[in-house]
Amino acid sequence: MSSEWIPGKPGAGGGAPNTARPVAIAPTPAPLPAPAAAKSVQNPAATQAAPHPSQPPIPAPSKIPWPTIPATIAQKPAATYKCPKCGTGARDVARFCPKCHATLRYECPSCHNNQRAGGKCEKCGVDFLKYIGAVVAAKKAEADAVHERLESRSGLLKGLLWLPFNGGMSLVRYFFLKRDRQ
Repeated sequence: MSSEWIPGKPGAGGGAPNTARPVAIAPTPAPLPAPAAAKSVQNPAATQAAPHPSQPPIPAPSKIPWPTIPATIAQKPAATYKCPKCGTGARDVARFCPKCHATLRYECPSCHNNQRAGGKCEKCGVDFLKYIGAVVAAKKAEADAVHERLESRSGLLKGLLWLPFNGGMSLVRYFFLKRDRQ
């Protein structure tokens, strides 16, 4: 066959030119000698190269058994609690019932005591609703103070920005009306 490319002629060398690179075929490795191939390895440490005389010998890997867990610890039954609303058994550490989603554990907002009943803490005696109402009122008073401080600052800045347009009347109004309010 001709290795020459002939345009338009299909078959031997015809058609589109082959632009792929030639692939080099690697020679097959020689088979191992019969005595080395038939020899089975029983001790991996024996097949390793002999250590240098100044180095200590490499110890063989040890066979250490895995630690076992005693059956009394591994199979400890989980404590359960019966939901007062639907009667479904739930784990003792569950906060909510898995079926009806009722609250099973309440945490005191004051002393963080966990208990089964809500309303009043069994440890410190704080009423949950009154305590939360007092905390919310304190937070609201703090937020109102911050809001008043921001309003005061923004009023002064607005007066300074309007200064070129109204001749400072907004600043005069800001300072004198503020004194009248207090």
